[in-house]
Amino acid sequence: MQTSDLIEKYNDYRNNTLNLQASENVLSPNARTALSSDMASRYSLNIGEYNAYGGTGYYDSILELLEKNTKKLFGSKYSESRPLSGHVAAEISLLSVLGDNRNVMAISEEDGGYPGYSSNHLDRVLGYRFNDVPYSNFDIDYDALESKIRETGTGTLILGQSMFIKPYDMKLIQEIKEKTGITVLYDASHVMGLLAGKAFQPDALKYSDIVYGSTHKTFFGPQGGIILTNQSDLAERIHENTIFNTMDNVNLSRVASLSIAVEEMIKYGEQYARGVVENTRNLSIYLRDAGFNLLPGSEESKTHQLLLDEQFLRKKGFDYHSFSVELEKNRVIIDRFGRIGTQEITRWGINSMDVVADVLSGISNKLNKTEEINTLIAEKKLRFW
Repeated sequence: MQTSDLIEKYNDYRNNTLNLQASENVLSPNARTALSSDMASRYSLNIGEYNAYGGTGYYDSILELLEKNTKKLFGSKYSESRPLSGHVAAEISLLSVLGDNRNVMAISEEDGGYPGYSSNHLDRVLGYRFNDVPYSNFDIDYDALESKIRETGTGTLILGQSMFIKPYDMKLIQEIKEKTGITVLYDASHVMGLLAGKAFQPDALKYSDIVYGSTHKTFFGPQGGIILTNQSDLAERIHENTIFNTMDNVNLSRVASLSIAVEEMIKYGEQYARGVVENTRNLSIYLRDAGFNLLPGSEESKTHQLLLDEQFLRKKGFDYHSFSVELEKNRVIIDRFGRIGTQEITRWGINSMDVVADVLSGISNKLNKTEEINTLIAEKKLRFW
């Protein structure tokens, strides 16, 4: 068997599954075609006002169009769309704000935050000291936050998390910012598509110095990152830190694919994002009606995510990992961390959340739900492109 045979099998397999992973999405045919264009094997190195490589004229026009449309989509003054991932976008953003004050605060992994900020990862690479945000019941303790910022001498606050179910009080964050002088970064990796569609946290950029994140979760583009700011000095530093400090070539075909996705998001983003949030809300209701418990405090999610209650699953003979494995045997895919995402099924036009809830609940009770799963998969028809 050759690689091409495995790719064919993979595509057939994925086309016949129901994907509920919170960190994935599906590309439109046009965006997928861009990834396999001749640009996939070419180089670009934008230095100042010119490209160091020849033959890049059309690509340079695509990049210019992408930046123009990205700013239009998010209402930002400046954007950087070349990062190869959300993690790289985070690294660029931190490089652009970290000065003499190397104290950084973010939500801890234990509270559902992104582990890359602590755990001897980016803190080790960039040389900052990590402190965790005071956090409980899926919300920041804002009074304790201000006190802890002062106690630790924190200079940079990172908002955003991997388990992301509700918005922050950005006006309170702004008040704390004015009192303490902190720089605020908003990691929108999981909710970038919802921000673009104005269905979640519409004031993220207004009250943050930088907003950045992934382009392949709720945002239905290729894997990569976007960075947004309204401040010219930060924009200059972001651009400087993009080339050579973190990357050189930037994957031209990814830029082209993202440009198509941004055009699609401009046209359909608000309708899509509303659908994602509505599906999450309805799925939560139907799951609870079926007696399927979600993690306490996460039932009223405002994003694409629902969080499973592992204690509930243990009563059914599962944990996060084994329940994910059992679902996959039934052609339903979720991650091994207890998250469910509605963004991809919304993109596929699936709105029968009562049936989805019946499938999840039924499999947790070791029932055969093949007929229901086949019905859902038969409904799949790509929308919003």
